[in-house]
Amino acid sequence: MQDFGWYAVPESFKVYLTVDIDEAAKRAFYDEKRKATESFETIEEQKQDLITRYNLENERYFKLYNVKKQDLSNYDLVIDTTEGNPEKQAEKIIEAYKKWLEE
Repeated sequence: MQDFGWYAVPESFKVYLTVDIDEAAKRAFYDEKRKATESFETIEEQKQDLITRYNLENERYFKLYNVKKQDLSNYDLVIDTTEGNPEKQAEKIIEAYKKWLEE
């Protein structure tokens, strides 16, 4: 899950990485490192757990800080990581960060 550095360090360059929930569930389900702590039988169970955790985290942030971390206007750059490769996504972040520094 995302942290909320955008709130704690407002003068920072803020990036939000999104992913389609079905793809997120597949990635999590097949991640061998997670198998030691999670034991879902299906991708759908994994998906429901991700949704539940995401919603609980958002509620907690709102109660504690009165902020909605999923509000994309809080970020300087939003990237959908569902498709594409990490190298290209990293290049986009670096390029946007350099432009942000110039402003």
